[in-house]
Amino acid sequence: MTVTAQHVQKLREATGAGILDCQKALLTSSGDFEKAIQFLREKGKASAAQKAGRVTNQGLVTCWISPDGTKGSIIEISCETDFVARTKEFQDLAKTLAQHVLQTQAESAEAILSTKLSGSSETVETLLKEKIGKLGENIVIKRIARCGKGVQSIIGNYVHAPHEGAPESGKLGVILEAESETPNPEHKNLAREICMQIAAASPKWIRKEDVPAEIVEKEKAIYQEQCKQSGKPEVAWTKIMEGKLKDFYKQFCLLEQSYIRDSSGKTSVQQTIASAAQGKPDSFLIKSFYRFKLGES
Repeated sequence: MTVTAQHVQKLREATGAGILDCQKALLTSSGDFEKAIQFLREKGKASAAQKAGRVTNQGLVTCWISPDGTKGSIIEISCETDFVARTKEFQDLAKTLAQHVLQTQAESAEAILSTKLSGSSETVETLLKEKIGKLGENIVIKRIARCGKGVQSIIGNYVHAPHEGAPESGKLGVILEAESETPNPEHKNLAREICMQIAAASPKWIRKEDVPAEIVEKEKAIYQEQCKQSGKPEVAWTKIMEGKLKDFYKQFCLLEQSYIRDSSGKTSVQQTIASAAQGKPDSFLIKSFYRFKLGES
């Protein structure tokens, strides 16, 4: 079979491979289109192995929420350059993988590689190798997380500085699970507001009761040493240490933080939620959150 320019172009459109690679694939496969694609996929796998050690410090954080709004996922996927991260091909890959996180029980980026994509015999690892061959850069799934368990779950998300045309992807993303006996649209809006709070203020825990005891004791020891070195009378140390611990909780515990939309800094996140709950303090309970910033561990 004679390989024409039209055949080469068709294969390029299907695979994204270069002209010479497409010509070689078609000649090697005697013009069989499917065999040519397989040839290029195998070549892509070889390319992936060559690129595997290259540094990936660009990429996207992408969130996905199920259509019924009760489950959500977040993924950080990295590549070598921001140019590739901005391509539709890479953005679509991130979106596909974020959706896939909800369809699998894999608990880590490593474990998800061997899982098969919905309706396909192809694994995530195979898909990544294809994209590496097509985009010409190393691509790595850095971390994944999911949340949401049932009909009472409320999932909120926020992505900071999204790329144009891809509002679910950016450099910083947050996904949050809350719970309510009677979920409603106002809860959804509140969940998004709290996600923006998490993005801006970077809390480590939800409540001060969630802070491990050993961390609290370590902080107290630091404050006690600071009091010793300050020269202040020992009788005042307890009050000083209590104030410092309160500031610690306010910095790192979500519900204790000052609400970012209150410029006076006098309203806490807990007070904001209570106000929105209209006298029903248990109507919106935050269960978990994940904050992924590109490049952070």
